[in-house]
Amino acid sequence: MTEIILTGDQTSLLVSATDGVVIADSLGNVIVRLPPKISEEESAIIEEAKRRLASDQPRIPSSEVLARLNRLNEQAKQ
Repeated sequence: MTEIILTGDQTSLLVSATDGVVIADSLGNVIVRLPPKISEEESAIIEEAKRRLASDQPRIPSSEVLARLNRLNEQAKQ
């Protein structure tokens, strides 16, 4: 694996970034885009979603959910 050592300034910028990072070469050509760090709350939501996906509980297809919502919307209009 290739290892790139950052300067102190680069490390500070990377660590303090909250909205993602774009790394470019000296000509401004984008090499990589790093997504923003996720919060602890977002991490917990992701873990819960993974847990639910791994369970054997029945799932409701999105088409069925949308159909139910459409029926409710039509009933509300009446």
